[in-house]
Amino acid sequence: MEVFFVLSGFVLGPQIVLCAERRDWLTVRTFLVRRWMRTIPSYLVALLAISVIFGELGSGDFFRYAAYVQNLSSQYNVRDYFPVAWSLSVEEWYYVAFPPFLLLYVKLTKGTGEWFQYACATVLLITCISLLRFVYADTADWGAQVRRVVVFRIDSIAYGFLLYLVLQRVRFEWSLRLGSLAFLILAAATVVLIKVNDEMLTNDAVWLRHIHPFASAAFGVSTLVFFLSLNSLFQGPGRRAVCSYLGRISYPMYLFHLAVLYGLVRVLPQDNAAWHFLLYVAMVMLVSTAFYHGFEKPILAMRPRYPHLAATGVAPIHDPERAPELR
Repeated sequence: MEVFFVLSGFVLGPQIVLCAERRDWLTVRTFLVRRWMRTIPSYLVALLAISVIFGELGSGDFFRYAAYVQNLSSQYNVRDYFPVAWSLSVEEWYYVAFPPFLLLYVKLTKGTGEWFQYACATVLLITCISLLRFVYADTADWGAQVRRVVVFRIDSIAYGFLLYLVLQRVRFEWSLRLGSLAFLILAAATVVLIKVNDEMLTNDAVWLRHIHPFASAAFGVSTLVFFLSLNSLFQGPGRRAVCSYLGRISYPMYLFHLAVLYGLVRVLPQDNAAWHFLLYVAMVMLVSTAFYHGFEKPILAMRPRYPHLAATGVAPIHDPERAPELR
């Protein structure tokens, strides 16, 4: 999830910058409608499916999931039967909170370079959320009451947007150097995360829990930069087709993998054979592919487009119109 959050902020960077550059609420509204059409209909279908499986359709927990408020400032659901929803709530509230925050910051801080304004606004948001987490986080229950709570985790996506801004100012001839540096940071952050997770479970070292969000961000950022440095390896027609296909079905895979798992568990013998896993992967891919072409793709085709859109960014993946479909 730490890599996913950073990736999300990075991929949506061009659209958020577009909102700030145009400085009008119409562009922000277009951004929100595009994101909601991309995420909410599919989410509600998956929620309906998992709710039927668990007999929770129409329950209070169901409606809190549907409104993305089950983990807004605490864990409110009695039964967390759709556990992947916590990260999706963080995503949805980031869409609602960050673009207006950035737009207001830009409007209030006139006369400064745009790139610098965007970076300062992002750092300000990260700082505010970090302070909020430091002062009000329930360190006794870090996982449920902090790591998976919206108000304490929105900054995790902002790191991806900050990375996008940085890479706009870095010449791509430096990609191999960045990749090498990112690999070192990735290795260090991995060690720190393992250490922090172990210590958080075994003792009361509160300071380790406060390090966790920063180590997670370093892990996500360095992972993304490292793979960006290898981008040329994925440019062949066949490899690009495979990557594009996996990108298109990644969202339904995330939404429906638990429903497929619960369904297979009910019908397969309980011997944990290797072919069960292969069947599970195949079923997730099949369901996700069918769902994308039969449900998601028609909705994506109806999304509003930004008027007079000019291509921005340093690579094709940064196209503001294509970026959400690559997630």
